[in-house]
Amino acid sequence: MNASKKAAAMKLLFIVLNTADKLEEVLEGLLEAGVGGATVVDSVGMGHLLEDVPLFAGMRNVFEAARPKNQVIFSVVSDAQAPEIMDVMEKILDCAHGPGRGIAFTVPVDSAIGVHGTP
Repeated sequence: MNASKKAAAMKLLFIVLNTADKLEEVLEGLLEAGVGGATVVDSVGMGHLLEDVPLFAGMRNVFEAARPKNQVIFSVVSDAQAPEIMDVMEKILDCAHGPGRGIAFTVPVDSAIGVHGTP
């Protein structure tokens, strides 16, 4: 028996938050867009890790904007939900006024098990 099941037109949503103060607002936005569950993981960006490596010390100004801590939120969502979720995230992250608060993107899910909506 094949361990993976064909996913019914789903996407994996990733949101990387650079500002912890937006976490609650992002989670509320996901709920309002119909997302029933998501996973939140604390993370550290590459820039923060490399700023103390002697080889990269001369590039410290490149990493000035690196946050010491980020949150990565991910969730499997339906294709139909994705456009609305991205609109909500664009408003919350205020992407129109430049980068810095975070990023959001989706990737196709080819197969999944244990995900609501899969056979």
